[in-house]
Amino acid sequence: SGVFTIDRLKCHHPRKRVSHDFHILKTQDWINVVALTEDGRFIMVRQHRLGTDDYTMETPAGLIERGEKPEEAARRELEEETGYSPRDLVLLKRLSANPAIMNNRIYYYLATGCRKAHRQKLDPAEDIEVLLYTREEIIELIQGNRIDHSIIITALSLYFLSPYNDARGGESYYGQ
Repeated sequence: SGVFTIDRLKCHHPRKRVSHDFHILKTQDWINVVALTEDGRFIMVRQHRLGTDDYTMETPAGLIERGEKPEEAARRELEEETGYSPRDLVLLKRLSANPAIMNNRIYYYLATGCRKAHRQKLDPAEDIEVLLYTREEIIELIQGNRIDHSIIITALSLYFLSPYNDARGGESYYGQ
């Protein structure tokens, strides 16, 4: 089974009296995790993506497995992809992925107080490099288009706009 199924809908607009075919990509909900180490560095993953045939800089992310709670998926994906475990995990926001053509939601989490707990537990097809960046470096990566994945920009923006972000450069607000 793949990540997506496609539903074809035959829709009729009663006022305009026209019919159109619409296609909906159906998939499970996703999680995305902005993760910070105990010393406030961002835990990022670099991996090859077939859609663009390029390497991308991302926050840890993945599908929510059937029967799994979003928070459980966030913790699992963070630990599998990076080997880091969070002290605290908080939901930043739940958003529609792309309501025009997709049925799913993305749950964005903030993981703080992360420390290296074990080795990565990657799926056979995954090859993920874990990198740590300061706040200033993350901003430079965004401004320089080194981070250009829209979902990742959304995740980082949600963090920077959240009350958990400490723009003063001091210790993190969250978990203190």
